Amino acid sequence: MPPAHRPPGSSPPIAIRRALEEGWQGFRRAPVVLMVFSLLVGGLNLLCQVLIRWSGELLVDPFGEPDPLALVLLLLAWLGYGVSNLWLMVGLLQGAELCLSGQAPSLPRLLRPGLTPLLRAGGTVALVVVLLAVISRLALASAWLMALIQPLLAWLPLLAGLVAVIYLLVDQILSLPISVLGGLNPLAAFRRGRVAIDPHWIQALGLTLLLGLLGLAGLLLLVLGLIASLPLAACTLVAAYRQLFPLAVPQAQAERKRG
Repeated sequence: MPPAHRPPGSSPPIAIRRALEEGWQGFRRAPVVLMVFSLLVGGLNLLCQVLIRWSGELLVDPFGEPDPLALVLLLLAWLGYGVSNLWLMVGLLQGAELCLSGQAPSLPRLLRPGLTPLLRAGGTVALVVVLLAVISRLALASAWLMALIQPLLAWLPLLAGLVAVIYLLVDQILSLPISVLGGLNPLAAFRRGRVAIDPHWIQALGLTLLLGLLGLAGLLLLVLGLIASLPLAACTLVAAYRQLFPLAVPQAQAERKRG
């Protein structure tokens, strides 16, 4: 196992307050660049959502045949939606890592995240989404069977499924930084994230809640809030990643310079 990716079995718990403070300091190094990047890619994402709704309405037109052009537009809009989501996540993670390393990222650098990190991020997200879907399906099927046997206990499988979903989401809170910044494939990032988080699951739950609160605050403040809260959340997440994987940081910097 490469030393830069050695799992932190005996590392101290995640310091949530320190991660937030370091994330804030990192965000302050390049707030304009990070916010403009969030605005540009987030705007593309929003445009794709509008196109998905508009082309979907054309497809369900009850007065005529489905328009082939609308179907093509719908597929392209969904593709753009997925790519823009990955683009936003990868660019913010890479920008946060640069800021926390004492560098000021440029907008052209963030707009060129690289194909390999995008593929790693896409595979990691897909793996987690598939597992969440399997858990949800199993919980619903178990609840249906339980309803046939003992209707009063039908809620138990749903509760167990909810607990499993929460556990998985918290357990994989660092899987994206591990794959994007650590350079691991999705399955290896999933395993490494589980090994890293399991000893500190309660602290990881607190970090997850903090990131959720940042996102909620951004939603309440609409556009301006989101373009500021998303980079801050990314910087905080990367700061927590650097706590558990300090040896991975110099290697990532060296690979970035070679690229």
